[in-house]
Amino acid sequence: MMRLWLFIFFIPSLFWAQTTRIFVAAHQDDWQLFMNPNVAKSIKNTDDNTVIIHTTAGDAGHGVGNNAYYLAREEGSLRALRFLVNKNNAPSGESPTMKEETTTINGHKIVVYRYQNIRMYLLRLPDGNGDGSGFPLHQNKSLACFYAQQCANLVAIDASTTYSNITDLKQTIAAIIKEEKEKNDLEIHLPDTDITFNPGDHSDHQTSAKIVQEAARRVGQHTLYRYVNYATAQRPPNLNEDDFMLSAATWGVTASGLGDFKHYTTWDNIHNAWVGKQYFRKQVITP
Repeated sequence: MMRLWLFIFFIPSLFWAQTTRIFVAAHQDDWQLFMNPNVAKSIKNTDDNTVIIHTTAGDAGHGVGNNAYYLAREEGSLRALRFLVNKNNAPSGESPTMKEETTTINGHKIVVYRYQNIRMYLLRLPDGNGDGSGFPLHQNKSLACFYAQQCANLVAIDASTTYSNITDLKQTIAAIIKEEKEKNDLEIHLPDTDITFNPGDHSDHQTSAKIVQEAARRVGQHTLYRYVNYATAQRPPNLNEDDFMLSAATWGVTASGLGDFKHYTTWDNIHNAWVGKQYFRKQVITP
């Protein structure tokens, strides 16, 4: 009987699951301002998978070209991720830049960057403007009108792929989540879609969160982390000193990417008001 109890006690520790954490950010500066230091803490757990999904190009209607705004914003996000990896343990013999690949998921070509235990997916869908009205360059198409089935054939701004309808996009995101989850526990971090908790948010933030939540239901049980976004500007800082320093440093690295690509860095009073704050709530979703 003693041996039986010892067997039951020790075996569970052999099956402790690792965790895949997926952070959904419509724009390339969202996770740094609203979901950090949770991103940093996830990256520090090197046995876990940290995945960033940027749904839009964040191009503000400017499109593609030399020193394009969307590339500057992507560079800021990439630098911030490398900073969070390398501050823990600088890689030995690894390229200082992240490995860029083009993968095909659900029939769609998507750019993905890999660096140690992190991945960043770039869907590069049109920036929808704050209210979802879109921009003339993209025929005023946006995630909001696409989700509401008021427009069809949403084209990535780099012309890499076209999503025919909202089901097509949800299936693609579900495939990304399923591939990254493997047999791990799953956390999905995204903007809170309850405007009581997250008022005045960007249309792209809200629509991305709705799409990903619906896509994630196809994958199975997971924990949702729902974040307050723009409204944190009016809330007090709630991080300890170390986390505040990390939040500010990550934002500074992000801004440097914009500046090096000859764009305004967004290191200003508006954006800096979000630094040092992280407000969220959790919810377990069962099939």
